Amino acid sequence: MTDRLGNVAEPTDIPMTAAQLAERLEGAIVAQVWKPGAKLESERQLAERYRIGRPAVRETLRRLQERGLIVVQPGRGSFVRELHATHGTASAELMTRRGQITARQLARARQMLESESAALAAENRTDEELERMRRLLASFDAASDVTVMAEFDLAFHEAIMVASGNVVLQIMFGSIRNLTHGIMLRSLTDRRVRDAGAPIHHTVFDAIEARDPDRARAAMLEHLHLAETHYGTDIDQPLADVLRRRADHLPEVADALLNASTSVENTD
Repeated sequence: MTDRLGNVAEPTDIPMTAAQLAERLEGAIVAQVWKPGAKLESERQLAERYRIGRPAVRETLRRLQERGLIVVQPGRGSFVRELHATHGTASAELMTRRGQITARQLARARQMLESESAALAAENRTDEELERMRRLLASFDAASDVTVMAEFDLAFHEAIMVASGNVVLQIMFGSIRNLTHGIMLRSLTDRRVRDAGAPIHHTVFDAIEARDPDRARAAMLEHLHLAETHYGTDIDQPLADVLRRRADHLPEVADALLNASTSVENTD
């Protein structure tokens, strides 16, 4: 029988777990060996091919469906899902792995989303929320390790989202959270970008503290626009490739960058 998944899904003499089978099938879907709309083999065929019980096959299909990779149609079978950005976090990250999202696209989306959240935070923030931003900013400034800096950087931007008081904006930011963490790591490993962008955190904070929405919006736009002016040719390259290339040249943060570039594998 011809293997529709090629080498990715060759039968195995070693029984698989549901998690291992899900990983193998996901790899085939990401590589587009199975195109959107393609029908997967039946539960029985998958069980026989991979020497795994049918309950485990059903668990595998459930995992793939929860991750937005397939659609299970009762009585018809399982089909590879057409990905759309509106499908949320898992789809955004999967589209990144497929090379469909560039650094510029992420930067532009963040400009629109986070500039408005900064303006709303200036209007709506509480004293407690402002104090949390202050502490996160101080921790970011004190950090010397890039991976630690990225964690505080992300937490600072998330705190602004929370202070905006708009739950929908928070949900939207959550869908690109892991991608944002990856691009922050890329930026912070570039001295030019870090030196230019880090001080603007304080301008954003000062505007939020002063309850000046226009200044907060402008400062956040300035901060996020730096990626487009400092990234060079990276800005229009697939984001996953940008992070992987950066990892090749920076062994000290390679693990964090590679984890960011493949974060969908660990997102449930």
